[in-house]
Amino acid sequence: MKKFAALLTLLVIPSVAFAANTSVYTKYNLDKCPKLDVGNSDEGDSGSWLCKGYGNLKIYFAEGDLRQFVAFGKSPKQHCAAEQTFSGFNSANNTIEWRLNKGKPFAAIQRWTVSYDPADSVKTKTWLVVTRIESDNSCHMAVIEGAFPNANIKAREIADSLAEKFECGVSSQTAITLPTTDKAQANIADDSCEKY
Repeated sequence: MKKFAALLTLLVIPSVAFAANTSVYTKYNLDKCPKLDVGNSDEGDSGSWLCKGYGNLKIYFAEGDLRQFVAFGKSPKQHCAAEQTFSGFNSANNTIEWRLNKGKPFAAIQRWTVSYDPADSVKTKTWLVVTRIESDNSCHMAVIEGAFPNANIKAREIADSLAEKFECGVSSQTAITLPTTDKAQANIADDSCEKY
């Protein structure tokens, strides 16, 4: 029964454009993840957690000032992605799409909900964040507006085509938006990061 439940949790879907690449989906539940830091009690749910990811990879999740941070790897708390978030108030969905090449994760795709109007934080949009997973680092390599046509397919295409040459701390993030969207909404706070 446990094996059957595990199979339901991990769904493998091959990519048409890159036959060698596949997607596996996992979810994390902060209530079941060890809490690393209690954060600031004045900020409600602030703090940081370390959750199980795919294979031997971990998911580092942190929240503070109504903004969230997510990084992936064996020691993700020290990664660039652990310092990257949108400038507006935001929340990250707990479903991760892992892009794999021959079973090895090289990128993660996650949907975020982000406030885009400083005068009215209730106004939100969704964005797909494509995170590059290196052997000792992870960082945001692209953001795709959730309303962009076939946004999930575009996120996979970007992961598959750019990840191999993308270097955390060196390469610049790509932003894919609708023509009517102010590019500033796609900005990730602390887009640049030091090479760890």
